[in-house]
Amino acid sequence: MNEFTIIYLIRHSQKLNNKILDNTNNHEYYQTRREKIILSIEGERRAKILSEINELKDIDIILSSNYVRTIQTAKYLAENRNILIQIDDNFNERKFGIKQNEIDISIEQYLNEKIKNPEGESRKEVVNRIKKSFWNAVNENRGKKIAIFTHQAAMTFLLMEWCKLEYIKENKHICLSFKNKKIIDKVFDAPELFEIIIDKNNKIANIRNINLEF
Repeated sequence: MNEFTIIYLIRHSQKLNNKILDNTNNHEYYQTRREKIILSIEGERRAKILSEINELKDIDIILSSNYVRTIQTAKYLAENRNILIQIDDNFNERKFGIKQNEIDISIEQYLNEKIKNPEGESRKEVVNRIKKSFWNAVNENRGKKIAIFTHQAAMTFLLMEWCKLEYIKENKHICLSFKNKKIIDKVFDAPELFEIIIDKNNKIANIRNINLEF
């Protein structure tokens, strides 16, 4: 068995632009509609390229949130490796909830772990659920390579458990550092990929952002 377990934390590929959808007569709950957003044509192309990179060629386990766009991103890797996609709601995106007075708290949540909208989730709540499934995956698959397909806020909130948030701008340009070394300093792309190396004592040995070229 390998000494290290490797997690590939993956943000879904590029989603379809909501501006080309007419939801005038769609009275479905906002959260449900968000979960059903699909990939764009470019997103499908990027997901296929992602599935063929060297780092993911020996993946043993594939986990995904239950959102359509994460499953659509994961499907190429699953078919390449002939592996089932295991759906886990704990990897879902943050529930944004209902805006109050049109105030957007999405940036403030990176700075305050407790703030949230009615019917939404705080950063702390997101981290608590995602950590549970993250460490279950590690403990049940020692020495293996695990791909987790998730979302920008959810994965960033998790990374902030081990990384320092240097800053975040209004356009969501984010800078994170691990052990005093910057691992990302940009606006997230879609998809986005982080490699997390975990030793046999469940200590995080290294985190790096893998550059993807599309």
